[in-house]
Amino acid sequence: MISTLELSHFRGLEHVKFENLGRANLIVGGNNTGKTSILEALALLYGSLEQLQSLPTTFREQPKQAEGGAGFWRYLLKGDDPTRFNVATDEFGIIGSSSQGNWDFKNGGSRVFQISPNGNLVGLGGQKNSTLSILATRQGDPSAISELFNQIAPLNPDNEAKLEDLLRQSIEHRLRRLRYAKPAGTKNHLVYVDVGNGSMLPMTQFGQAFARTLQVYCEIFANRPKILLVDEIENGLYFEGLEDYWKGLMAVLEDQDVQLFATTHSRECMEAAQRAAASMEGNPLRFLRLDRRVDDPQKIVATTFGQEEMQTAINSNLEMR
Repeated sequence: MISTLELSHFRGLEHVKFENLGRANLIVGGNNTGKTSILEALALLYGSLEQLQSLPTTFREQPKQAEGGAGFWRYLLKGDDPTRFNVATDEFGIIGSSSQGNWDFKNGGSRVFQISPNGNLVGLGGQKNSTLSILATRQGDPSAISELFNQIAPLNPDNEAKLEDLLRQSIEHRLRRLRYAKPAGTKNHLVYVDVGNGSMLPMTQFGQAFARTLQVYCEIFANRPKILLVDEIENGLYFEGLEDYWKGLMAVLEDQDVQLFATTHSRECMEAAQRAAASMEGNPLRFLRLDRRVDDPQKIVATTFGQEEMQTAINSNLEMR
C-alpha cells in the first residue's frame, strides 16, 4: 500500500500532501476543493495507457470541440507561472511538463508517455501494466459488469460465494444465488438473480445500489487491482445500509490486498464508514480532507485524520464534509 501522496501545481492544488494513508481512504471537502483531482493524480501514476487516454472524460464532461481531451490536459497546471507539475507517492512520482504544445510525463529521468497538442496519447516505454480499477459516478454498463462476474464464477467458486454473501448482507437480503446466463430471446449475457420467488431476474431489474455494489466487487475479484478509485462512492446506496456495505467492503479490501481511494459528499457515508471501521482490527480507515484557507481562498490545504478524530467530530456534531 502507498502511505503518502503529494501533489504540486496540479489543477487547483498548489501543494498538498497526505500522509499516513490507510487501506480505505475517503476524500472529503467542500465543492471545488480538488477531490476529483486526487483521483486523477492517482490515475496518472498507476493507470494503463488505455485508462490515461480516456482520463479526460472519466470523471468530467468535456466540450465536443475538445477533441482527444486536449482541453483537459491544458488545465493540469495550477496557475500561469509554473512550468511543470509533480504527483508522487512514497513509491514513485511523475513530472508533467508542456513544451511546444506537447505534454511529457516523466518517471524520474525516463519519458513514460506524451500527449500531443490535439490530446492524443503516445506510450513511450516504461509504463507498467495497470494496477488500477476506476469507477466513475455514472452507472456501469450491465453487460460489462456481467462479463466481469463471468471471470469470477467459473474459476473461483470461493470468490463467487463471497460475492453472493456480500450482496446478501448489505443490499439484497432475499438473494439466494447469482448466475451468468443468456436466456432464449435475449441479446446479451447478464447476471441473473434468484431472490426466491420461483424465477431468476436480470440484474437490470434491481436498483442502482445493487448494480453499483456488484460492480465494485466484480472489479476487485476479477481484476485484482492494487488500487481502486471510486468517485462518489455513496451513489445509489440508501443510508441505512451504508454501515453493512462498509463492513463488507473493508473486509474484502484487506482480504484481496486492495487500497481504496473514494470521494464522498455524504456525512451519512462518512459516519457509516467510521462505525464499520471501529468494529475492525488494524485501523483501516482514513479521511483525506481538502479545505480552502480562510486567509487565502486561492490556496487549499490537506489534512489526514483517522477514526478517533472522526469519532470526536461526530460526538461534537462538527461539520467534517
